Amino acid sequence: MKAKWIACGVLAATLGWAAQTAQAEPGVTRNTIRIGQSAGVTGPVAGSVKEQIAGAQVYLRAVNASGGVAGRRIELVTYDDGFDAKRTPDNVRKLLDEDKVFALFMVRGTPQNESILPLVAEHKVPLVAPLTGAITLHRPVNRYVFNVRAKYQDEVARAINHLATTGMSRIGIFHTTDGFGLDVLEGYTAALQARGVQPAATVSFARPMGDISQGVAAMNKANPQAVLVIGSGSEAARIIRELRRAGSQAQFVTLSNNAADSFIRELGDDARGLIITQVVPGTNSSQMTLASEYRSQARQQGVEPSNAGMEGFMSAKVLVEGLRRAGPEPTRERLVSALEGLRDYDLGGILISYSPSRHTGSSFVEMSIVSSTGKLIR
Repeated sequence: MKAKWIACGVLAATLGWAAQTAQAEPGVTRNTIRIGQSAGVTGPVAGSVKEQIAGAQVYLRAVNASGGVAGRRIELVTYDDGFDAKRTPDNVRKLLDEDKVFALFMVRGTPQNESILPLVAEHKVPLVAPLTGAITLHRPVNRYVFNVRAKYQDEVARAINHLATTGMSRIGIFHTTDGFGLDVLEGYTAALQARGVQPAATVSFARPMGDISQGVAAMNKANPQAVLVIGSGSEAARIIRELRRAGSQAQFVTLSNNAADSFIRELGDDARGLIITQVVPGTNSSQMTLASEYRSQARQQGVEPSNAGMEGFMSAKVLVEGLRRAGPEPTRERLVSALEGLRDYDLGGILISYSPSRHTGSSFVEMSIVSSTGKLIR
């Protein structure tokens, strides 16, 4: 799929969309299926977003090179929202009203996805693989929202269980006050209560992030053995750096939204020993064919494999399988029915299952740690 960056922040395939004939369904022509995305191509999560898009495009390019889906090439249009939830609805309106996309794909962020749910309902447009693990996208089940990744609360429970097995009981949390942070806080509280343990310290910050020195002082005064750092990209990196500079010896843990090579590079030496929960297999996994498929296709296309890229690749596989099962004349409703019909669909070691009462594709969560050389070890 040939693509280029355009100055206004759009990532679009350079196909002659305007020259296509009238569509039977928004986003579908004789030769193409147009998919839309809003994500923070700039801003605090830009590095991981670019890796995720690159991973998705690795798979989409391979599909297009093999004839597409029912003879149609898949075209991805991405608008930059700067990871600002106030900008996301306008981007999605443009995708739906002007670009006439068939489905939405890999919209990044919890408040960003929450902000577009009214548009999803109004247009009855499928939203596939939102890049968030927020519970609000899972329960109650939304007919048009299909999550691929596990929930954040599943990640938090796994992290706290892991810390407990190493003898840690004084666990604090430093979180953002938006839907993402409050969702994780709920999971953190429940996981501690299940073990009969009280929070060691609870510190929050509002977006956009300002001075966090008081929060850093409060956390260090509590002297926790471990701290869950719940922010995105540069926010989480700053929290970890400032806590370390203030003398913290705690074990730091963050979630899969920061499982990006760019995040580890940003932290530099401060990334050493950081635990990151993962919702996709490692790129070097020898046990899952999903990983070897991604590595092979990425390297053939000159793309460096990454953990965030793996999530994009995995998400694209689910999207494409849904499109294939929607048949030669796809409609949005047929895509919904096709995805709801996936049962134990094997991506190559990760099983994806949906039903009318369950739109959580995967519950896969595992732990990783950053080595002294800056590499993720599982």
